[in-house]
Amino acid sequence: MVAGLQSLSAGQNPAPQNAPAQSPGDNSDSGRTAPAAALSAIAGMQAEGGPEDTNADLPQIPALLGGKGTSSAFLSELERSNYLRGGLNVGATYDDNPLLVSNGAESNTSETIFPNIRIEESTSRTRWSLGYAGGLTVNQKITSQNQGSHNLNFDSQYRLSPHVNLRVAENFSLTTGLFDAGNGAGVAAGAGEPNASLITPLATQRSSLTTVETNYHFALNDLVGASGSFYDLHFTNVSAGTQLMDSQTASGAAFWLHRILRGDWAGTSYDFQRIAFGSSGETRVHSFLAVNTLGISNRFTLAGFVGPQYLENQAPGGMQISQSNSWSVAGGIEGGWADQRTSVTAGFSRNISDGGGLLGPVRLQNVHASFRRELVPGWAAALNASHGTNQSLFVSSASASSINLTSAGISLERNVGKSIGLRMGYTHDFQEQFAVPGSAQTLDVNRNRFFVTLSYQWAKPLGM
Repeated sequence: MVAGLQSLSAGQNPAPQNAPAQSPGDNSDSGRTAPAAALSAIAGMQAEGGPEDTNADLPQIPALLGGKGTSSAFLSELERSNYLRGGLNVGATYDDNPLLVSNGAESNTSETIFPNIRIEESTSRTRWSLGYAGGLTVNQKITSQNQGSHNLNFDSQYRLSPHVNLRVAENFSLTTGLFDAGNGAGVAAGAGEPNASLITPLATQRSSLTTVETNYHFALNDLVGASGSFYDLHFTNVSAGTQLMDSQTASGAAFWLHRILRGDWAGTSYDFQRIAFGSSGETRVHSFLAVNTLGISNRFTLAGFVGPQYLENQAPGGMQISQSNSWSVAGGIEGGWADQRTSVTAGFSRNISDGGGLLGPVRLQNVHASFRRELVPGWAAALNASHGTNQSLFVSSASASSINLTSAGISLERNVGKSIGLRMGYTHDFQEQFAVPGSAQTLDVNRNRFFVTLSYQWAKPLGM
């Protein structure tokens, strides 16, 4: 399908007029047209001329509706396309509570080595990237968790016609839970995306997230679209005494946006979400939302949603439904601002999400913020913080009724040219786990982590 869409899109590319001359064997950039910048969930794709949807007033598609959400990159960091990239990351981490126990915590030091490769290509009709990172983690004390990790990421956007765009994305990962959860500020996840507001005990996690989103700019001030996603989460090599649940989350959304003022788009959305977990448990969620997205130049974006949700719950064996079929309110807001040296993002959301393997479906409330600043050329610092509450929709004697996670972190980055980078930082996590009603609090976990990563990256321009 991807190959066919790429061929279809390539067929719509206009032939270049007066292409710059280039001597045979000349690999310099002097005669090359600069590649277009990568997209950040903008509805219209930038074209190299012609009456296309290049209007900067087109809205940013919120993560809830299948878009990528708000980026924390500086304007000067927005990457160009048409590159083959590769590199190697070598790092070390000190964790004073890797097993997530309340008392008698034992520290652990781990070393990692991760080579990576990525290809990016852009034309007037297509934008796509494909990347793979894999490597080995060696633990000083928890030797049973020594294993390879893998991550494969594909993201593509196609202009099927002058006013119809399609995005297809896939992310697959196979890792331990040691480095995935509780890594600072979260983001406002869309429906069907992973719940990052939980720390999962050590286990091998295999997950895949597939996203498809399309939009049609059918009138000057009107845009319609639809999206779908499927998230599959499995656990193996689970520690003794720990219970983790596999889950599958399927979601779909259809939306309509109308431009009210320049850069201000508002509309409605219907979202459906099905979360399956355990042997036969599932929750179905119907959401009817009002959506607004505001873009002021390329520096400031703001997106929000609010509306009623209807829940249909089916409990597996051994569980009781704490909240049966009912109505509730969902909502959220996320904004971001960036200039050449500073970026700020913040947001709040309240919706239904998966329980990250620890719980069944939960009512998640999350607030997060991050701040990045280039101190001097080549040096940047970042601060981030988040707080999430996960209230389970089901009650079981074998699991908690709710889990709260608070995380905060600081990091320092050093870049030497475009090839060598150094990143170091500290993260503190505090997770509270509450037992079923009538029982005492069961688990409070504190965790401190220090990390340092040295990376070498190279890039080779592709094409003319």
